[in-house]
Amino acid sequence: MSTLPTAPTHPTYNVLGVLLQFLTTPEQVNDPITVMRGTVPPGVVIPLHSHADPEVFYVLDGALEVFQAEGPTAGWQTVTAGEIVTIPGNIRHALRNTSPAPTTSITVSKQELYNFFRELAQPFDPSVPPAPPTPEAMQQLFQLAAKYKFWLASPDENAAIGISLG
Repeated sequence: MSTLPTAPTHPTYNVLGVLLQFLTTPEQVNDPITVMRGTVPPGVVIPLHSHADPEVFYVLDGALEVFQAEGPTAGWQTVTAGEIVTIPGNIRHALRNTSPAPTTSITVSKQELYNFFRELAQPFDPSVPPAPPTPEAMQQLFQLAAKYKFWLASPDENAAIGISLG
């Protein structure tokens, strides 16, 4: 099994199947902004959701499929290496990697999303094969989403945009 590329000076965390590195933190820049490096392995889906913080994704390699429920780029779009996609705050969106290779991107967002990911993040062990999130991890996701007032779609709402959660 090959390992996914990472930036060597930053620890890598597993956030429900996405490998995440915190490149700059709000504390480091003394401002409510964060820069993260995320790797989405093949087949991984981030279901339909929304939160107040905007996100800007710059794809480094691979292809990321991004769904936005409204706005000029409503619907699914494929973002490839060298391209940027911006998701305004409170826009329902989803991401997935349907390609056979990992997709890596730089994400810029704000402190609340950073805090959410820090609470959800688990240390990444490259010797452990990727596995679907456990029921306990999903329960933690639901609790943190409620804490941060994030909206999570139902299985039917995800199915309506082509995402199967089962």
